[in-house]
Amino acid sequence: MRYRETELPPGSTDYVAPTTDEFVTLTVWLTLIIGFVLLAGGIYGKQRWLKFWGWATLLACAVYYAYLTFF
Repeated sequence: MRYRETELPPGSTDYVAPTTDEFVTLTVWLTLIIGFVLLAGGIYGKQRWLKFWGWATLLACAVYYAYLTFF
């Protein structure tokens, strides 16, 4: 059963998804680790697509870090 975006399921109270700075930081760190794993897998397995996604993930983390640091 689907609910509208503004509608809560029956029996639930006012629920707000927890969004904290710690959760965002955890997500960035996990993404960074995944980027290194993809890159290492691409280099070890000689797979260009894994290297590409590894570099793309690491670049996205670097851009996000720079955005938080300088803006």
